[in-house]
Amino acid sequence: MTIVSKRSNLFTIGEVLNQVRSEFEDISISKIRFLEAEGLLVPTRTKSGYRKFSHTDVDKLRYILRMQRDHYLPLKVIKEHLEAIDRGLKPEIDQLEKPKVPTSLIDLNQFSSKKSNIRVTRDELMSNTDISDKDLREAEDFGLIKVLADKRHYDDNAIKTARVIAALSGFGLEPRHLKVLKTSSDRESSLIKQIVSPMARSKRPDAIEQADDMMREIQNLTNQLHTILVSCSLDEDSI
Repeated sequence: MTIVSKRSNLFTIGEVLNQVRSEFEDISISKIRFLEAEGLLVPTRTKSGYRKFSHTDVDKLRYILRMQRDHYLPLKVIKEHLEAIDRGLKPEIDQLEKPKVPTSLIDLNQFSSKKSNIRVTRDELMSNTDISDKDLREAEDFGLIKVLADKRHYDDNAIKTARVIAALSGFGLEPRHLKVLKTSSDRESSLIKQIVSPMARSKRPDAIEQADDMMREIQNLTNQLHTILVSCSLDEDSI
């Protein structure tokens, strides 16, 4: 539990009650405390021990109450929903459905350099990308996909990579065939870092930002060159 002293945008349990009462007339302080005891709400505490709820806590409370009122979901399932939401997933109301990864993260045509905070379990990774257990294990063995430091979750890069590997498997390509791409990307990354590092170490106040911009531009150009070279090679050796 986090201990706080003075923070803005935090509400007492009474203030939370007033915020949600217009939509949920039967809500009570005891109900909020019960949800806290069940682990669905985790307010911070002042040094004096008073509960303080954030905007996120209030949103979670509304979600809990709506799921109970409109869909009759048990608290266990709602708690799983909240945990999935915290990891960036989109829970399905149908209890038989597993949480879904936002479509933009698994669409092959919507790659982005922007990182997200999404985290998925192994089962969620496979169900959302159609990668097989065998291909996932081999992809990890060859360093194509990495589990996070907690040894339980995978990030958005793993999701995108798994989606591509699953698509390539339809053409008979296995992770072992893709090891050469991993080796090539590591060398390319090392080359880019060598070029950008002096800029990043500069004492200029905007050095890090400029280094990042330079890295992205070089990455974009090398990606274009890679596409051109592969295309030329295929044209020369056309079947």
